[in-house]
Amino acid sequence: MINQPMSGSAGAVGRDRAGWLVLGELLDQLRVLTSSDLRARYGRGRWQLVKWLVDPFALVGVYLLMDRFIFYHKGFATGLSIACAIIPFQLITMTVTGSFDILRLRQSIIGNMQFRRGLLPISTALTETVGFSASLTLLAVMMAAYGVAPTISLLWLPLALAVTVVFGIAIAYPMTLIGVWAADIRGLMLSAVRAAYFLAPGLVTLAEIHGRTNSLVRVNPLTGLFEALRHAVYYRSNPPAWELLYPLAFAIVVLIIFVPIYNREQKHFAKVIE
Repeated sequence: MINQPMSGSAGAVGRDRAGWLVLGELLDQLRVLTSSDLRARYGRGRWQLVKWLVDPFALVGVYLLMDRFIFYHKGFATGLSIACAIIPFQLITMTVTGSFDILRLRQSIIGNMQFRRGLLPISTALTETVGFSASLTLLAVMMAAYGVAPTISLLWLPLALAVTVVFGIAIAYPMTLIGVWAADIRGLMLSAVRAAYFLAPGLVTLAEIHGRTNSLVRVNPLTGLFEALRHAVYYRSNPPAWELLYPLAFAIVVLIIFVPIYNREQKHFAKVIE
């Protein structure tokens, strides 16, 4: 009788240890996949860091010129406002692009190695998160250029970025599947992503969109991502709950729908790439 609690306790400790070992294995595989993905897709060397830093500045410059000379928009710190939309948009766009190519890039290990293939979409999103984090220098430069001083609201920035990363991971699952089922529509899907930017407050803030259109653009989950970042950096105020909760809920629904489908289909990936 005395030994039974000890035996039960030892069993619980054993299960906990096994759980930690499995978690450690998952994290290690994810680390290896992400690091190798970075090398395979972006190469090595310092020039890649330069590219990550320059890309968001170039995008902001293009949209700033469009906003200034085509739309004649003269808002306050327009470049900073656009940067708050460009940074999450770049993560989503690059995740979609990478998801379409992931099986081709990983065909050697898919066909010859045993690993958790359910981690592939996550590693794709995390690969782009590295570039995403490098582009945060854009916010600092724009804040300095426009004389926008940071406030306590900047503490919302990590949460807004975390929701963006979760959203990117969620989108990676259906995009990977579409890359398997219908690789020919890659161009169409990228066009849809770009359209989503213009159907959200990317060039202008949500407050500048009025009437029924204001309500409609809130349906786009990118709106919440853009505006949450703006609240932390540009408006310098607390973001409304919906700006974080709606994109997060959207991401969770996508994961609930597509992760089981992905897990079913990933068993046949080796056949697809042959």
